[in-house]
Amino acid sequence: MKQLALLLIAVVALVGCGKKTTPAEPVTNAEPKVEANKPEPPKTEPKPVGKKPTPPKAFTNTLGMKFVPVPGTEVAFCIWETRVKDYAAYAAANARVGGRWKNFGLGFKQEETHPVVNVKLEDAQAFCTWLTKKELAEGEIKAGQKYRLPTDAEWSVAVGLGKEKGDTPKEKSRGIEDVYPWHKEWPPPKGAGNYGGTLMVDKFDYTSPVGSFAANKLGLHDMGGNVSEWCEDWYDPATSAAWSPGRSFDARSGRVLRGASWGNGDPSFLLSSYRQFDSPVYRYYYFAGFRCVLVGVSGG
Repeated sequence: MKQLALLLIAVVALVGCGKKTTPAEPVTNAEPKVEANKPEPPKTEPKPVGKKPTPPKAFTNTLGMKFVPVPGTEVAFCIWETRVKDYAAYAAANARVGGRWKNFGLGFKQEETHPVVNVKLEDAQAFCTWLTKKELAEGEIKAGQKYRLPTDAEWSVAVGLGKEKGDTPKEKSRGIEDVYPWHKEWPPPKGAGNYGGTLMVDKFDYTSPVGSFAANKLGLHDMGGNVSEWCEDWYDPATSAAWSPGRSFDARSGRVLRGASWGNGDPSFLLSSYRQFDSPVYRYYYFAGFRCVLVGVSGG
């Protein structure tokens, strides 16, 4: 029996000395290799449908007057009122203008960057006509473009007014209450513009250099304060036929002026919707000037 037991142990030992088996290789999730430096196809994005054209950038003319398009109109507005140096260039090229526009008798000095004053509506229109001819001849503007004064409706858009009730400047005047060029608060905050001294919001006794105060959201300066601005419209078109150059001023047939001046401090005069009016041949000699618009621009 002992020999049989030893024989069984020897058989087991021989079986255990057989060939070892190796464990299976682990399964991997490796991705196939990509060829090095293989260029990727260009990415293309679909073009938006109906996208509005980008408005043109500010345009600067030969006199250094800067214009920006005003959405809601078909014109570009000069960002500031016509300056002394702009009008001086016109006067130098037109001997018939004379020097009366420089002599307004109050004794305060107008630097070349201050808004021109002592000009009647007809003077302002003549300036626009001269500037149009000049820049057409020099190729600065194109056929179909011209300079002129803003209309009453264009000025309302530029100052930020919403829809106004009425058909004429007379009917619209003061129609929107408690809205001013700076916002709705009263009195105006410091730095709101160049207004009457009683308001104590600026450091200027008379006119100030254009652009001295922050522009509105459209990029336009002095839409309130500094000087009132002539517009193209009659205050009451129904009575405009009653006016003639040889007559004395008739309050029923005045031309519109917009924006308060450095001499105004009454809340009703500072309203964005307020319309002042005066005879087109009257030199509103220290309170009034004008601003030009350029007709025929795209993107407005």
